[in-house]
Amino acid sequence: MNTIFAELPQTLVFDPYTSLLNLALALVCSLAIAVVYKATHRGLSYSQTFVLTLVLGGVIISGVMMVIGNNVARAFGAFGAFSLIRFRTAVKDAKDMAFIFLVLAVGMAMGTNNYFIGVVLTMLSLAVVAVLQKINFGALRRYDYLLHFNLDTKQAKADDYRAVFDEYLKTSHVLNMKALDDGTILRMSFSIKFINDKKGEEFSRTLAALQGIREVNIITAKNDVEY
Repeated sequence: MNTIFAELPQTLVFDPYTSLLNLALALVCSLAIAVVYKATHRGLSYSQTFVLTLVLGGVIISGVMMVIGNNVARAFGAFGAFSLIRFRTAVKDAKDMAFIFLVLAVGMAMGTNNYFIGVVLTMLSLAVVAVLQKINFGALRRYDYLLHFNLDTKQAKADDYRAVFDEYLKTSHVLNMKALDDGTILRMSFSIKFINDKKGEEFSRTLAALQGIREVNIITAKNDVEY
């Protein structure tokens, strides 16, 4: 065992310029990853803290890799230190895990002077994410939003809200109808797609202004939501 460790090369020492360059590149790539994550995120699980973690994660991993260098003792020490940290925050979206691994890989590449690998990995991965998000790859449904509202059957008629739907929506699909207050109130749930996304607030105000329509709520749809 001593012979094996003795044959290992000496610990790498990074000069200040190289260290700053590695950290700066890791920061730039991590920022790009965080920006694309924010732009492509869908659903209700968005967390500003997670985005900040993506930025800091790449820089920290880059620094850790430079500290370790090719020193086996330091590598075991870093492994032991990180094993003491208990991560209790559950990852709510499987795609978030992919972004975490991407930041870790980029940080490792920059921390070991593999600039080409780090930059290409960042650019290629973010390009793939942007394209797949644009074409809505893997989605079973092509609806963009979930609409919920209460309909008072004594005051409102289905034709009233249908007229508003025809004016603002490209498509709509009934997900659920729940009777409340002995059937006098219907809790309506729809999957919807706007003709013009910029008129979402106008649609919400117009629908809420109808007699017998209350508690209008529109949220971004997730393709893996269970109704």
